[in-house]
Formats: sequence, structure tokens, C-alpha cells
Amino acid sequence: MRVGILGDRDRAVAWEKHLRPLSAVHEVVITTSLSDLDDIDACILLDDTASNLGLLADSIRLGFHSYLVSSLPTEEEPLKRIHRLAQESDVRVQFSHWPTISPSSQWMKQQLPKPSFIQIIKEHSHINFSETRLRFSHTWIDEIAFIVKWMGINTHKLEATSFFPGTPEAGLNIFIKFENGSSATLFFLVSGNEERHRRLASAPALLLDCNVDRQAVKKSVMKDNQRLSSESQTFNPAKAAGLSASLFFKAIKLKKETAFTAYDAVKTARVINEIQKLLNVQV
Repeated sequence: MRVGILGDRDRAVAWEKHLRPLSAVHEVVITTSLSDLDDIDACILLDDTASNLGLLADSIRLGFHSYLVSSLPTEEEPLKRIHRLAQESDVRVQFSHWPTISPSSQWMKQQLPKPSFIQIIKEHSHINFSETRLRFSHTWIDEIAFIVKWMGINTHKLEATSFFPGTPEAGLNIFIKFENGSSATLFFLVSGNEERHRRLASAPALLLDCNVDRQAVKKSVMKDNQRLSSESQTFNPAKAAGLSASLFFKAIKLKKETAFTAYDAVKTARVINEIQKLLNVQV
């Protein structure tokens, strides 16, 4: 497979290193312009600008299977156009949604394809949290996208409560009920007592408990004899980029859905918009 990488040269060189161990890749072309690319099988777009969906659309129109590495876009209408364009062009599109693509998350989804309940707790201490409002908005948005993607079905009910003074998105408690009866909650706080990030997912007789900061997952299973069996796995987050590229190339080869598709992005954007409307009404 001949792969183009488009973006800042230092970032592109780092990504080229992630691709080296992959047997599917036999040549990599690094450039800063789509017009420099021809006769490639796939394109990795390193673009976190506001116009990145336009670049993605141009790549799709050229017939390139495209992987956009950026913060997750949440503009519903442009994402719908990307989804339609990808379908019409018969190309695979993947977004770099790291909470979904990380090795720990991929392992959790293998153990539990359809959870009945997901709970996420993400708390930053005031002393250590120095990001912009846009950044911490993307932080909770990423967690909602993680839930929406894993559940894989439409929402039935949404509740969103803001409890942080002055800034609605700095303290959130979100409840989502899905059409099959499963549910999920997200607690998010930018000024808590401690740094913690935990994702739990469960189904009858099975619980997965992930310490995201340590990338450690504990799996607990209730056996038929009512005895609890547990095992733990630790994952290397440095392998996330290589894994994401491998999943992308595999989807191209097998003509399957990518790890996080344009349709996944559309569904997430729809839920995010509903949550933000609830928060605006509350404020």
C-alpha cells in the first residue's frame, strides 16, 4: 500500500515512523499539498485547523481513502456532507478519536461488544488544569463520542446538568438512555480535588474498570458458581497511533467500516448539539 501523509513535516515524519512496522505499507509520501499526491492508496491528513473538513472533502473527491488526524469535528451538517461524499465515492474515512482507538478501548470492546451500562468519571484538579475552554469542551465531547460509538444505537433520552459556577461546560453531569434500554453517565469537572479518569462498562456478569491515566483495565466476571474472577491488563498508549493506522488499512483492505467513521461523527455531533441546547436552556 502506498500512503500519503499530508501536514507539518515534523508531525508527518513522526507518523511515518508509526507506519514503518506495518506490513501493509510499502511506501510513504510526505507532502504539504494534496496536489502533490497521486497514485496513492490512502491518505493521512494531519490538520487541526477550522478548515480541515474541507481538506478531507477534497481528499475524498480525489478518491483517496482518508484518515483525518485532528480534534473530533462536531459540526453536524458538514459531517453529513462528508458522510454522503464518502458513500458516493466508495472510500473509507476514519477520524482519530483516540478514546475509541486506544489499545485499552479496543481490548475492552473485544471483551464486551454491547455493554448495558457505561459510566465515565473525568476530574481535573484546579492546580493542574490549565487548558483553554475550547480544550476542556473537547475533553467531555470526546467522552460522549466514546459512549455513542461503543453503544452503537440511537439515543432515547438525554439529561444534562451543569453545576460549575459561571461556565456551564466546566462541570457536567450527563445521563443518556438508549433505545435498547442501555444507559450511560458522564461526570466531568475541571476543578476537583484530584486528577482522575475512569471508564466503567458492564453487562450481566461482567464488569470492565479502566483507569485511563494508567491505561490499566480490570476485568471482573461472575462465574456460574457465584464466584468472582478477576484479571488485569495494562496497555501502552504509545502504540495508539500505529494501531489506529493498522485499523484504517485493515478497513480499506476488507472494505469494512473504519474504527471511527464519518457516520459515527455525525451521530456524536447530533448528541453533542442536543446536550448543548439543554445546557443553554439551563443557563
